[in-house]
Amino acid sequence: MKAFGYEFAHLDESHVEDLQSLEREKAIYTDHWIDELDDFRHVRIAMSDEEIAEYLRSMVAYDLFLGSPAGPAKDVPGIPADIAARADAYQLKTTDGGITGRPWYCPAGFMGDHLEAVLCTNERAQVIEEQGIAALLSTIRRAIDGLTPAIRAFRDREKGLAPWPVAREDDVRDLLYAMLRGSIDDIRREEPIPSKAGVSKVADLFSRVGRTIVEVKWIGRPTGWRQILEEINDDIQTYGRHQECFHLIFVVVDAARAVPDPRLVEAQLSGEQTIDGRRLSVIVFIREP
Repeated sequence: MKAFGYEFAHLDESHVEDLQSLEREKAIYTDHWIDELDDFRHVRIAMSDEEIAEYLRSMVAYDLFLGSPAGPAKDVPGIPADIAARADAYQLKTTDGGITGRPWYCPAGFMGDHLEAVLCTNERAQVIEEQGIAALLSTIRRAIDGLTPAIRAFRDREKGLAPWPVAREDDVRDLLYAMLRGSIDDIRREEPIPSKAGVSKVADLFSRVGRTIVEVKWIGRPTGWRQILEEINDDIQTYGRHQECFHLIFVVVDAARAVPDPRLVEAQLSGEQTIDGRRLSVIVFIREP
């Protein structure tokens, strides 16, 4: 998986997703226990450019460590000396005040005390109390963020179990439908779109309550990105005519890794547009299978 132009070979998918979120929004989304509420809440943690740079540097070092033979971080080529020193000295502190023996090689040990406090405590966590459309869109975003690990889990099932390949747009559509059906009661597949110039289309997923269409695209060959870009532009004009579509979400699964800079493309294609005098919010997500 890739973030900030770096290909992570060993890092856990959740940490790469955090890096991708930082690249898009300069923030990480996660769940934290909130003592005052005596419950978990979804939170947003914003980070400065300097903190993001240090977090990236730390995760690159951790990726190198995970791909090396067992041994101290200081012996792994490519890990900066300051990161290796704090990783080799890190002790895990338990909630009851106890301290484990060192070394304890985990992400916190590589990122240092400051970033550990920012990400692992509620020092900067902003509780997201979403309702209505905002909550529905957040639910869709979280499902999309879970697509890559879900696809890989189905592909790499344990010995003796047949894999469930996800290898085309329809597979992704059905997987997303299954992921969202428990949270969005009225979501359905194959929503007819009013015809334009005699051409009819069918949207992959639609929630009338949420006034949201989700359209899936699959890039299966290196030269396929240009065609998908044209399809997105055409779909915006067509789906924007649907009287109950106020939010149009594109999920582009880039199996060929054809998109040159996914985060930049997401930002460039997402935004507000006006179709036939109506405002339409367009959101584009690009994910790898």
